[in-house]
Amino acid sequence: MADNDVSFRQRAVIEFLVKEEIPAAEIHQGLQRAYGSVVCMGASSVRRWVKHFKDGNTSIEDEPRSGRPRTASTERNKERVDEIIEDDRRVTVHTIARKLGIGHSAVQEMIESLDYRKVCALWVPRLLTEDDKGQRKSITSELLQRYRHEGSDFLLCIMIGDES
Repeated sequence: MADNDVSFRQRAVIEFLVKEEIPAAEIHQGLQRAYGSVVCMGASSVRRWVKHFKDGNTSIEDEPRSGRPRTASTERNKERVDEIIEDDRRVTVHTIARKLGIGHSAVQEMIESLDYRKVCALWVPRLLTEDDKGQRKSITSELLQRYRHEGSDFLLCIMIGDES
């Protein structure tokens, strides 16, 4: 269930219970029992909506807010962040934010949702793609063949490292 859907349902319940003259504290307790403490709106929000309905308002929609709407985390911007990282794995959050004209925190959220993490100043996908897995299998097979052909001396030529 979408967050908005839950919010609208809770507001409708509040509107009904206000008409039944139930106090805000009891309404909040009932919402917590019905929706759980994680999903239930806070007590101050319940009081605000109780006042809203007691003042004669009937809308369960939020009032328009002042200021710029949150539009940075769009699918298009997420795609653009992904493209920028694919083009330059060493790009910084600051550079991406500047290129796209959006805030650092929005860029950081998009990077996390794309499952990237920073390793030695390099953005890498968290999960291996099928191509990555195939490439690793191919390299492993090649190394195994060389080992079988050259013996244990071949192992002295291998240098390894970790992600950091």
